[in-house]
Amino acid sequence: MVTLADIAKLAETSISTVSRALKNDPRISLEMKEKIQQIATREGYTKHRSKASVYGPEWGRIGLIVPEVMSGYYARIVHLANQNFARQNYSVSLRITEFDSSALIRHFHDFAQAGVDGLLVVMDDSEEISPEIVSAIEYVQQPVMFITADYIPNLDYDGIYLDELRGITMGIHHLIQRGYRDIGFIGEHATLGRLSLFREAMKKSGMAVREDFIAISNVRAEAGGYDCIRQLLARPQQPDAIFASYDQMAIGAIKALTDAGLKIPKNMAVLGFDDLAVSQYIHKGITTIQNPCEDIISISGRVLLNRINHDESAPQQIALKPLLIVRGTT
Repeated sequence: MVTLADIAKLAETSISTVSRALKNDPRISLEMKEKIQQIATREGYTKHRSKASVYGPEWGRIGLIVPEVMSGYYARIVHLANQNFARQNYSVSLRITEFDSSALIRHFHDFAQAGVDGLLVVMDDSEEISPEIVSAIEYVQQPVMFITADYIPNLDYDGIYLDELRGITMGIHHLIQRGYRDIGFIGEHATLGRLSLFREAMKKSGMAVREDFIAISNVRAEAGGYDCIRQLLARPQQPDAIFASYDQMAIGAIKALTDAGLKIPKNMAVLGFDDLAVSQYIHKGITTIQNPCEDIISISGRVLLNRINHDESAPQQIALKPLLIVRGTT
């Protein structure tokens, strides 16, 4: 069976260019289109025809790449992206990197060979867009939109990010206003970026960071939050409030504090990040910094589809403002 990669090799061009030429994309020169069409005909290439085209308009395809789907945040992103693109007659094909940059590069090439129309790439704060990743994007030559944890200088592609520093600073100010002074941090190795932002927010707020009030776990999610609280309770002194790097860590922290016979927020306040759907039902509701997933997907989807439809404007990075959701844990 002849693939797009086979045609690209014979035409001495990229897989993405072959895919676009066979779709009669106006960005591809007439000369290149004719060359690719001749090769495709000669080699007996037959484009797969989706069932959707039999019963109605043929759908486009979006490649979605995320680090994982075990956490509530990434699972929500996948769910919302699937809904959003379906409304525009695009199906979503999912790939998971497990925080492995080589897997991310491999997925770029796989999606290019599959002939998707564009890529939506979600990056964790522990990941970076390396020169190797940029080279892979340049090779596949597909419209790409990044969802990142922070502003990335000199990024030549569209991106959207939440101003996490602003959100964490809002959370710290809230704790200070409630009378908390010994504020700690719990997280795991994939959230060291938020630890750096916590340090910066504390400094901006005129608060000292005590290293003995910081706990980092080797495990993730609820188990990680539980482990971090056990670490803090074993130390001579404890914070009167903690910032949990994300809500699932906060849920584990609440469980550990309750198991230890401590009251929340009387003995220790808990502040989370993300505002997962379940967070309003835990304890008396988790005070948290809201990650506006609906807005992130709506805006990133619109930008990506504009690129697919030949928008030639300069790349943009869009910052979203977080909200502080105050509930019963502070």
